[in-house]
Amino acid sequence: MEGPVIDVFRREIPELKHRPRPAAYDTVMNDPKMLDRCFRLFRSRPELFRDVVVDQGRQPVTLDKAVLSCGRTLAEAVALVVRASARRYFRAKLDFRSRFQVPTAKPSLGKRLVLALGLTSAPVVKKAPRSTSKSEALYLALRDYLQFDWQVLLIPHYAPMTPALVSDLGARLLDIREAAELQALAAPGATPRDGRKPLLLDGAQRLMMPGRDCLDAEVLWRVVQQMDLARLFPKAEVGQVQRSVARISAMHGDAIKVLLPVLGDDIRRFTAFVMIAFTTMGEQRFKQDFCQSGQVHAVTKLAERLARVEAPPASLELMKQVYGAVLETAYAGGVEVGAVLQARPHLKQALDSLGGSPMSISG
Repeated sequence: MEGPVIDVFRREIPELKHRPRPAAYDTVMNDPKMLDRCFRLFRSRPELFRDVVVDQGRQPVTLDKAVLSCGRTLAEAVALVVRASARRYFRAKLDFRSRFQVPTAKPSLGKRLVLALGLTSAPVVKKAPRSTSKSEALYLALRDYLQFDWQVLLIPHYAPMTPALVSDLGARLLDIREAAELQALAAPGATPRDGRKPLLLDGAQRLMMPGRDCLDAEVLWRVVQQMDLARLFPKAEVGQVQRSVARISAMHGDAIKVLLPVLGDDIRRFTAFVMIAFTTMGEQRFKQDFCQSGQVHAVTKLAERLARVEAPPASLELMKQVYGAVLETAYAGGVEVGAVLQARPHLKQALDSLGGSPMSISG
C-alpha cells in the first residue's frame, strides 16, 4: 500500500492527487471511508493496478487466493491493511485521554544537586508494569477476525465493543456486515443473562409464539429495529413500519414452515426476506400469498427457487439484490419471466445461479 499502489490512488482519487506519498498513505489509513473507496476502486477497476499488484512472474493479480510477488496471497495483504487501519483508528479514538496523563514528578533542585555531588545514591525507582492500552486490548481481541475489505466501514462500529464481547462473539463477527447490528449487539443488555444467544444471532424459531405456528409481532419488531430494516421504507414514519410488521406477523403457519428451512433457520435472513417480500410485492399481494390458508402452493414454489439460489451474506444490500430479484421475477403476474429478465439485466445477473429460465409461480 505504501509503494506504487498508493501512487495509483493518488492519481485516481481527487482528494489524494496533491498529497505527497507519505501524506496520502496516512490519509487513506487513518480514514476508514477513504480506505473503503480505495478498496472499491481496486475491486472495480483492476486494470489500473495491473503493473503494481503482480505475482512473482509480474502477472496481474486479482484473485484473493493468488500469491503476490511479496510471497503473501492477496487476501493476506488485504487483511494486513484492514488490521493496520483498525489499529490506527482504535488508537485515535480510545487512547485520547492517555496522551494527557500527568508526568512523573521530578526531584527538587536540592535533591538533584546532592545526587550530582555524589553525596547520596539515587533511589531505586520501580517502574510499574506497562499496562495494555484500551486500543491495543481491543485490537488484539479483534485481530484474527479482521480479514476482509468489506469490514473497513465497520471499523468505527467495532471501536465501542469490549474485548469480552469480541471474545464472546468470536467467529460470528464475520457474519455481521451491518453497522446497526453491531450497535445492537454492543448495547447494554444485548446478551441475555439466562444463557440464550443474543437475539440477532439466534435461530428464526425465536420469532415464533411459544406453542403456536405464528410469528410473535413483538419479537419481529425488535429484530426489525436491531437490523434497522426501516431502511426498506425510506419515506415511511416509524408508525407505518410498525403497522407493516404487524401485517407481516399475520403470516400463515404453513407459509412459515415452508420458508424457514430454505432460509437456514436464520433470524436475520428470514426477517429480511419477509420484509423485502412485503415491500416488493405490496401489502395486498403479500397478504394473498403469505397470510391466507390454501395458498401454500405459491410459497412452496417460491421456496423451491430460493433453495436453488446461493444464500447471500447477511448484508441488507446483497439480500435485497438476491431476494428482490427472485421475488420480482417470481411474481411477474403469471406470465413467463424471460422478457422480464431481458429487460432487466441486473435481475438476470442476480439469478445466474438458478440455471435455466425461471418460470412465474403465480397466476
